[in-house]
Parts: sequence; C-alpha cells; structure tokens
Amino acid sequence: MRLRRMSFRAGPASPEHEPTSSMNRPDLAAALVARRIVAGTIEPAAVTEALVETGGLRLRRARPLARQIVRQFGGVLRPRWRDVARLLAGNRMFRRQCRGSAAAGAAAPPTMRPAAGAPQQWPVPPLTTPGELAAWLRLSPEELLFLAARWRERLPSEPRVRHYHYAWHPRRHGPPRLLEVPKARLKWVQRRILRGILDHIPPHAAAHGFRRGCNILSYTSTHTGRACVLRMDVQDFFPSLRRGRIVRIFLTAGYPEPVATLLADLCTTATPAEVLRPLAAPISARAAQLRVALRSRHLPQGAPTSPALANLCAFGVDARLAGLARRFGATFTRYADDLLFSGDAGFARSARRCEVRVGAILLELGLTVAHRKTRVLPRSVCQRAAGLVLNERPGLPRRERDRLKAILTNCVRHGPASQNRANLPDFAAHLRGRVAHALATHPASAARLLALYERIVW
Repeated sequence: MRLRRMSFRAGPASPEHEPTSSMNRPDLAAALVARRIVAGTIEPAAVTEALVETGGLRLRRARPLARQIVRQFGGVLRPRWRDVARLLAGNRMFRRQCRGSAAAGAAAPPTMRPAAGAPQQWPVPPLTTPGELAAWLRLSPEELLFLAARWRERLPSEPRVRHYHYAWHPRRHGPPRLLEVPKARLKWVQRRILRGILDHIPPHAAAHGFRRGCNILSYTSTHTGRACVLRMDVQDFFPSLRRGRIVRIFLTAGYPEPVATLLADLCTTATPAEVLRPLAAPISARAAQLRVALRSRHLPQGAPTSPALANLCAFGVDARLAGLARRFGATFTRYADDLLFSGDAGFARSARRCEVRVGAILLELGLTVAHRKTRVLPRSVCQRAAGLVLNERPGLPRRERDRLKAILTNCVRHGPASQNRANLPDFAAHLRGRVAHALATHPASAARLLALYERIVW
C-alpha cells in the first residue's frame, strides 16, 4: 500500500521535540546546550566544548560543570535533553553566566549513538532527524506529525481524527479486553517500523512469543517430564507497557531523542474517555486499574508493532526471571504474558517461594501478577500450559482430540453445516486450523484427523 502525500493540520508539536522561543533566556540557553550535549558523546572534552561554545561559559567555569554532567549522564544510554537541561537550569553559576551570553552557538549535527555492547551491532537504519524519519517512512512532515500528534487523543467525540478502531471482547474473569486496531495509514507505517527497525533488535532468549521460528512447542518443550511446573500470568500486559519504555528502546538503539519520541508516538496510543465507558460501571478495583492504564500512553493490543515492542520492553524482566530460575534450579520461558517455570523435586519444594519472588520482580518493574491464573502443578496432576499437556511430551489433551474427532466424523456423515453451531463464516478454515494445530503437536495421532477432514464434502 502506497500512501498518498496529503497535507494535514498537524497541530502543535510535542514540547519535548524542540526548545521553544517562549522560554526565558536561561532556560532557552540550557535547552540549546543540552541539545548539543546529547547529540554528541558524553565526555568531559565534548561537554566542555558545548558549554563554552553554545552556553557562552568561560573555560574555567565550564570544566567543573562538565565533570558533573559526565558523572550523572555518562552511562551507556543516551540521556534525554530535558534531563540535562533541568540540571543546567538549576545550576546557579550557569544561569548567572548565560545572562550575558547570546547562547547562539551552533548545535552539533545529531548522530546515531547506540548503547554499549550488543546495540552497537544492531543493523537499524540511521535516522538522525525527524525529516530523515519522515522520508524513510515515505511521509511528508505534515503526515508524520498528523500520525504522531498526541494532542488529537484529547478531542472528544471525534472518531474521524482518531487513528484506531476500538472493540471490546468479554473475558471469563475480570473486565473485558480492549482491542485497538490502527487504521490503514498508521498500520502501514507501523509495519514499516516493524520490518525496518524492530525485526533487527533481538529479544531475550527466554521469549518465545511473536518470534520467527518460535511457537508454543518451543515455549513448552523444555518443561516436559518435570517434577513440578509453575505457571503464572502477567495482568493487563500490553496496557501496562507505557510510552517511556518504548522511548528507551529507540534511545538504546541509538536514535536521537526527537526521532525516538516520534517513533514511540507512532507505536503507542492513549484510549479516549468515550471508549472507556464499558469500564465505568459496575466499577471494580481491576477495572479501575485497567482504565488508568488505558488512559495513559501505552502499547495498543492490535497494532503490528506491539508484540515486538512488548518482547523488547520485557527484556529486563526476562533476564531477571531467567536468573531467578537458575537460582532455584529451574527453567524459565515466556510466551507473551504467560510465564512458565519447571524443575526437579528440589524446585517442587520451593515453587511457592519462587512464585513470591517472581511477583516481587514484576511489581518492581511496573507489572502485576494475575494471581487467579497462577498454578503450581506437580507431576501427579495434568500439567497444562498454552493449551498443551506437558507431563510426557507437549500435546493436545485427549478430551480435545476426541472432541475434534467427533466433529470431523459428524461432518463426514451429516455434512459440515450440522456442526457449525457457532455460525462461523469460514468453518472449513476453522477446522483446517484445528487439524493443523493437532498435527504440529502430535503428528501420529493427528494423521487420522487429517484423513477425516479430507473426506468432508464442502
């Protein structure tokens, strides 16, 4: 799909993208100096040069301030210019010196600055300015701001200017789930971000969901034949991942802050108040918590970029939980919001302690355990995860295989219309998918199911 180049009223840009002339002189100077500092390397010589040339400070005054900035912001990640500007604006010496300065030094051209280590090897496209980002996305600057502008979400009762379709789906327990599907233009942009940037950033090895070459079999295969399986679930996984985490991913990849914030704005959304009316009454603690999460800028469940970004946001969670599993002599894997631990008899004795530690780690990182779904499964019971039985090998439960066999047999004898009780529009594709799932998990027994399916007269 090729987007038409149209002009849109984009509204005011986000204040974090550019310093504004409405700032007073010291704050404007702090903003300009901070922009130059974060565009280069956070080293004493480079920071001192920015303070002297852009801030107008004398050399002997600039050196101590430069050392302070390097101590505070000289880590592996690129700092945000607002944080650096806040430090400069709060420094009495800087405010006194910049009153007599024109603060007119030219800012250094922005560059890619990936974090140390693996991010330096990520083959992401170098995009250092919003203009380059717009050209790479095949958008005009007006279109880019139109799709990324967060102010549009505050417009009441204006579905025409929203970028998402909304649909509520009921759940067995708790409030309904909200699917937020981007409209065609934004979906095309998100797919380009997914293929061009996110597919080049590897998630943690414990993540098996939404990854090429991984599926529920790879997720569960390491947990078969274990003495104990601990199954846990993260509550409201996608709404809990806020915009700040997304900005940090793009900063880690090396993008300057204006580009990183625009990319994050394209991949996140805040649900309008009108859409959240199903959560208004009857109100519950869970519904209130979900309402707050959806009102904040978050990953939309239904966007092409959300699964990959969710895996990248959870990298720190996966690393800590994998380390915790090793301490308990267990194995850990994650599929989206499903967490799975398994181990021998020693882990069976300490599974409850592991559960408490997992909850503490998730809470520390801004996530919550769905305690209703937590299960400690010894070998003496049916160990189920992701719809598969794990006691001996990953496979469909016998009852589910027998039910599918009965449906296929009745389709052969009485016709498929007699079994389509849910009035599915494409019942053939539905059955074909269920047979394919059975073939992937247990080929030997599913061969008979495939033979029955091929005998159905459609």
